[in-house]
Amino acid sequence: MKKGPSVCLFFVGLFNFNLEKGNTKDSLGFLVFLFVDQISVSNARLVEQETTWVDLGKLRNCKDREHKSVNRLRGKFWVLQNFVRADHGRMSCSSNVTYTTHADYRYLDNLVPLLERWRSPLSLALYAPGTDWEPTIESILWLLQCDAGRDLVRGLTSFHIYFQVGHTPRVVLRAETILARKLDCGGRPPYEGTVGRRTYRSQKDLDYPVNTGRNIAREAALTHFVLASDIELYPTPGLVPKFFTMLGRHSDGFTAKHLPVPVPVPVVYVLRIFEVESNATMPSDKLQLQDMLWSSQAVPFHMNICPHCHKGPKLEEWINASVSDELNVSHKGIRMGRENRWEPIFIGSTTDPPYDERLSWEAMSDKMTQAYAMCALGYEFHILDNAFLVHKPGIKPGLDNPERHDLALRTESVIRSRFFREMRIIYGSRDGCLP
Repeated sequence: MKKGPSVCLFFVGLFNFNLEKGNTKDSLGFLVFLFVDQISVSNARLVEQETTWVDLGKLRNCKDREHKSVNRLRGKFWVLQNFVRADHGRMSCSSNVTYTTHADYRYLDNLVPLLERWRSPLSLALYAPGTDWEPTIESILWLLQCDAGRDLVRGLTSFHIYFQVGHTPRVVLRAETILARKLDCGGRPPYEGTVGRRTYRSQKDLDYPVNTGRNIAREAALTHFVLASDIELYPTPGLVPKFFTMLGRHSDGFTAKHLPVPVPVPVVYVLRIFEVESNATMPSDKLQLQDMLWSSQAVPFHMNICPHCHKGPKLEEWINASVSDELNVSHKGIRMGRENRWEPIFIGSTTDPPYDERLSWEAMSDKMTQAYAMCALGYEFHILDNAFLVHKPGIKPGLDNPERHDLALRTESVIRSRFFREMRIIYGSRDGCLP
């Protein structure tokens, strides 16, 4: 076992900008990004070595943030931000990409396999109202103390907890007190065997506030770039260093609001999403994915629920394209016209439009208003070619819940009649953006 992390250095281009005064040039030098390839068992930190490098934050409108714990009131929710902080310590806003996600404790079996593929910072918002607090805390402690992947969890994951004001747990101890507890690691993880378990949320018939969790996790990220995704969606291994290497090759990867030189539109980087059979091994690269798609072991995401929501432009061309080790943009899309119901997941930034917190998971259509805002603002969606997301094994059947179907229809009606009117006032209007 290695005694320290294996650090990969990526030299991402040489940038020269003309100064306004005179004809001299200011050479900003090579940008060096440091990533942890393997996390040290003895010191699970993301390392920023004493290496000569120029912070990409100087070229972007991003500022380094403190990694501190804060309890705050957010509308009708209490938020315990950074209740447990990752051990990665100081981090430049431009030195990495943060996976931002949300869950309740029953989905925490996904955290370690997700981190094993991601191996970069992760910001996780956990919904824990009422008595759901106790199994949430027990699950966090198990992951930090007992799981075989605990070093990854400690080194990379910052946990945030949130709950409605009217559903505050009876006792909320300080994180220092909770983390001092030592678990007996001989049993099963608290998040295993939860199928059919009556949670506080189900007893009180509470909708899952998915977009509140998404926004909490994204706002707590220390990095400018974020991959706002769901905890059951696992990325291609090695995505982050390949992403920065790609940006270094293509200066148009920097958007107008981030560079001192003009480019036409804001850009996000889309990851295609797939599902695999329950007994299948998740593909680690596109060659494996192609084989699984051609043998029907894999299908595009939500094929049986909402195929147009995640198909996006030129999916067949993407699937059949030749494969390489490099990451590039295969197609550039916009979310309008034929694609105005597309709900892509992408690497974006903390400055992208927020998710509408009036929408819940149960009612579906929870990304529709954000997608409209991005369309109205002229975002381009650059689809990455050799990277993708895979859902936790198990292909989802079609939606067979009449009550949820009716709720979804009513919610979409409200979105169209009221929310889109608000979106047009705030973000402006553009032909073709409305689904």
